[in-house]
Amino acid sequence: MHIAQGSLVTIHYSLFDEEGELFESSKEEGPAEFVHGEGDVPPGLEQALEGKGGGETVRVELEHEDAFGAYMPEGLISVPRDELPEDVELGDLVPIILTDDEGSEIEEGDIEFRVVELRPDEVVLDANHPLAGQKVTFEVEVLAVGTQ
Repeated sequence: MHIAQGSLVTIHYSLFDEEGELFESSKEEGPAEFVHGEGDVPPGLEQALEGKGGGETVRVELEHEDAFGAYMPEGLISVPRDELPEDVELGDLVPIILTDDEGSEIEEGDIEFRVVELRPDEVVLDANHPLAGQKVTFEVEVLAVGTQ
């Protein structure tokens, strides 16, 4: 079976940043699984995997627009320090709950912001992916292709 729209795909991957440094790898936490075509992996990677089968490997270099997008300065926000746990540190990921104009929670999944600056009265958070704006390289081994 080959990867196509709606396929359940199991892979091992390694992700490298622009300088060629390993950013993350599934080999530490176990294989990753996703449904092809649902936007769970970067679009350039999805395109490179299309038509591949179990046992095949792919190495693909992606520009930022096909990977994690452009870095958006508007993704930076400052929040009062007392709205976060006291032990928050630089680099931590903190969940943010979005609310509508009436103050009701918006159910759009978990959104995590990265702590990028600690100030005495506030914390600066970044919603951008850490690799936003960068060229990245994926090395992928397709372990299995199936149906949902």
